[in-house]
Amino acid sequence: MLQSLFAVVVNWNLKLDTINCVESFVGAGKVLDQIIVVDNGSTDGSVSALRARFGPSLTLIECQENLGFARGSNLGIQCALDRGANWVLLLNNDAYVAPTFFSEMENAVKRDEGLGIIGAVILYHDFPDRIWYFGDRLIPGLLATNSLHRGHIYHGQFPPLVPVDFVNGCGMLVKSEVFKLIGFFDTDYFMYGEEVDLCWRARTAGFRLAVATQAKMWHKVSASSNRDRPASRYLRIRNQIRFYRTYSQGLQLPVMLAFTWLRALYIALGDLTHGRVSLINPLIRGWIHGWISHKNTIGYGE
Repeated sequence: MLQSLFAVVVNWNLKLDTINCVESFVGAGKVLDQIIVVDNGSTDGSVSALRARFGPSLTLIECQENLGFARGSNLGIQCALDRGANWVLLLNNDAYVAPTFFSEMENAVKRDEGLGIIGAVILYHDFPDRIWYFGDRLIPGLLATNSLHRGHIYHGQFPPLVPVDFVNGCGMLVKSEVFKLIGFFDTDYFMYGEEVDLCWRARTAGFRLAVATQAKMWHKVSASSNRDRPASRYLRIRNQIRFYRTYSQGLQLPVMLAFTWLRALYIALGDLTHGRVSLINPLIRGWIHGWISHKNTIGYGE
């Protein structure tokens, strides 16, 4: 087992999911004093429930407000590095890992010690053999990506390591040298897209990424964000465009401008068709704010 691996989980009002997530770590062989939970100002009794269930061995960082995934994760990452972590696992609190998860991650590290970020195979909680996320690869010449194997049935059919350009923040193992060289998550993202930005900066700095295809986890798919769908819609659109605007070069910029406009139009038509009119305003605001560098994290209704 990777003795210097610390796990970081950010919680916001999902105490039962977070308890289940931490218990899956313990079931996979991780000790409590190497697990860090950052509570983002929860009001559902999460802090007392976590303390009652796990006691003082679990590190629990209490925030007075919802700092978002990026800032909350950064607090946990700094805590892990201060304790000597060589690897930091970031996992969504509405996810849980297989009993062999950490041993498979250790196998991945041994197979290729040059990797800086390692993703897992993320399966649907409700369809436990179906792939929700595997990894993304850049489409040549663009900043848009192709998501690998989404929706496919998983039966261990892949080689042990598959190189990718991006992994999902729902489950990513990051070498400490990555954070020390390029810094932590960009907090302007608040949530959504921060891991894409981190992966891009890591790749630019020379680190390689791959998916450990035998390391499995399951995700309940945005249990937190689905409670405020307008804010979720706004941040997803804004942050994706912010990434494109930040890193586009030359002709990529007008191409991505046109691409995101057509995509926003397609999404808006779908919203109209399915009666989701309340999501159109945050869609438009997200598109505008993404292209003009608006930093208000929750201003989707302005």
